[in-house]
Amino acid sequence: MLSATPIEEEESDRASGFADCFRLLGKPFILLSFLGIMCHVGIDVGTNTTAPKLLMERVGMDLTEAGFATSLYFIFRTLGCFSGAFILRILRAKVFFLISVICMLLAMAGLFTFHSLTAIYICIALIGFGNSNVFSIVFSQALFAQPDKKNEVSGLMIMGLFGGTVFPLLMGFASDAIGQDGAVAVMTIGVIYLFFYTFKIKK
Repeated sequence: MLSATPIEEEESDRASGFADCFRLLGKPFILLSFLGIMCHVGIDVGTNTTAPKLLMERVGMDLTEAGFATSLYFIFRTLGCFSGAFILRILRAKVFFLISVICMLLAMAGLFTFHSLTAIYICIALIGFGNSNVFSIVFSQALFAQPDKKNEVSGLMIMGLFGGTVFPLLMGFASDAIGQDGAVAVMTIGVIYLFFYTFKIKK
């Protein structure tokens, strides 16, 4: 009987690794975390694409001026990442996650309501700050839940990045139907999911 070649063994190991990753979706908390990563990336990509369009629709800016909204989002996302490292030394992950999600919920409510430039900028900044540490907290919580499967969990959470393609697609359909409020509504669903995910975080 012929033994498997090194290439065949490598392909078999890779297939087995994929199977182990997807099998973890049968664990309720891992599935919730996977969806949380999808929502995080969807909100991230969605804000970058929607914020300039929202300013053009609400305030009448041209595309060049409205593009600053993306920079503003990344400025506050960066500030949130830096400050998060210090805040997490003081607050429990669950508490900080809840604060972050509340920032985003307030921002989404504001994007539905406000039509002034300053108010919309504040909302974008809140989303940037609130969404800055979601990935790291969800990722670490998933690892805590399955410490014996760290490689598989890590691979699965990275796969959740494809939320960056799902959300913009849904937001595109929604915005075509009812304007940019539709896109904001899709992002709000993601934020609401993260709010309920907060109560599944153990520490």
